[in-house]
Amino acid sequence: MTDGRRIRLDLAYRGTNYCGWQRQNHCATVQGEIEVALHRIVGEPVTIRGSSRTDAGVHALHQVAALNTTGSSIPSERFAPALNANLPPDIRVFRSMEVSPDFDPVGDCTRKRYCYLIGDGPVTSPFLAGVVWDDRFGTLDADAMHTAAQTFLGEHDFASFQSEGSPRQSTVRRIYNISVKRCTTPIPFGPLGLHNENLPQVIVFEVEGNGFLYKMVRTMAGTLAAIGHGKRSVDWVAEVIAAKDRRTAGITAPAEGLYLTGITF
Repeated sequence: MTDGRRIRLDLAYRGTNYCGWQRQNHCATVQGEIEVALHRIVGEPVTIRGSSRTDAGVHALHQVAALNTTGSSIPSERFAPALNANLPPDIRVFRSMEVSPDFDPVGDCTRKRYCYLIGDGPVTSPFLAGVVWDDRFGTLDADAMHTAAQTFLGEHDFASFQSEGSPRQSTVRRIYNISVKRCTTPIPFGPLGLHNENLPQVIVFEVEGNGFLYKMVRTMAGTLAAIGHGKRSVDWVAEVIAAKDRRTAGITAPAEGLYLTGITF
């Protein structure tokens, strides 16, 4: 149980200009920017707790955070517009509400969803710069990637997909849903005047699980990209999982293609 009011924030951000979610002393972070804005609004230091500690350069379409405040009488629904008036334009709070004092955006989270975008055309639209992985090694086979991705479903030891730097007690995770598909990017992300069939396309890799290891989704994306380029067979994913050795997996895909897209409580 916590003191004061408990406020939930639902927010989105473009992570390009930030060293990740978690507050750091040497560079700008999403948590740090929000806490500075909250201090201006409520007149007291405030610490927020986010459901996911996204890495440097990673984006979020839906992040959830919570804060306690003891000295503010601002209606809960007014926190969102007040924050947006004090935040940089690449961070936006789209909902704020008062919740139970026991609400924990980390402990109460049961599932997380991520999306990874890969641009594999000969020319990637400049409007997609910094928000997709600009993969220039040829067209990817999305069907082969989707078939290989199904091997991730269920509960596995994902030690082969964890990067060093943030060790966890257990590397076992459960994947509930996963897919890879090719999508056309809408105008204005492609040159005006082109017919729809000629618009730039992106590979969309989506995954939902009960939790993810450090850089796990990005390593899954890099592994699937190797399969999409025909460098590995669709059976390779099973071999990598069984190895429990990071050296056996594909590259860690760049941060700019990764999005936190949903939290389930």
